[in-house]
Amino acid sequence: DALCQKSKKLWENPALTGAALHYLMDKAKGKNIHVMMPYSHALRDVSDWFRQLWAESLGKRSDRAGKRVHTGQTPEKALGVTDQHSVMQLYIEGPFDKVVTFLTVDEFHATVPIPPAFPQFGSVNYLGGHTLNELMSAEQHATEQALTQNGKPNCAIRLDRVDEETVGALLYLLEMQTAYTGELYNINAFDQPGVELGKEFTYGL
Repeated sequence: DALCQKSKKLWENPALTGAALHYLMDKAKGKNIHVMMPYSHALRDVSDWFRQLWAESLGKRSDRAGKRVHTGQTPEKALGVTDQHSVMQLYIEGPFDKVVTFLTVDEFHATVPIPPAFPQFGSVNYLGGHTLNELMSAEQHATEQALTQNGKPNCAIRLDRVDEETVGALLYLLEMQTAYTGELYNINAFDQPGVELGKEFTYGL
């Protein structure tokens, strides 16, 4: 019963859940590359911000006891649907060293209809009457399915919409997930000695 209660509390805390899953993916499953892939132009810069947060916080030479560990997942960014037709080939059929986090949005700021066109070409015409919103959602779900079918772990963070509240909540979630992951690695997630060393060398030169 006590174990069940602890498990329940873990799953009720999405930041702690994300930290535990990514830590286990790295340390137990060898997934040392963390890809963030937003399916929204409005969220494309979140993956840049997250790449810096994850790398600076978790890429550490030593743990809290001073032991050399050289730890941390390498963060990468991709943009749906653009990179779905390029690097996704590597993610789906390449090495088993990655875990993909999708960022998706339920309600876009605008709905873009796809007009019926080229009736003589069934391979294009079937999209008529749908929207680009539907197409992006379908492509994201299909990419999830393709990764899963090929044994490539992935997860999704789904936002209702992109506004101040949801983006603020997303950034806070990722900050807390990063801090928890640092505790699991037993490293200080709040310093950047490697970056500082480069600054010192720059100043000296």
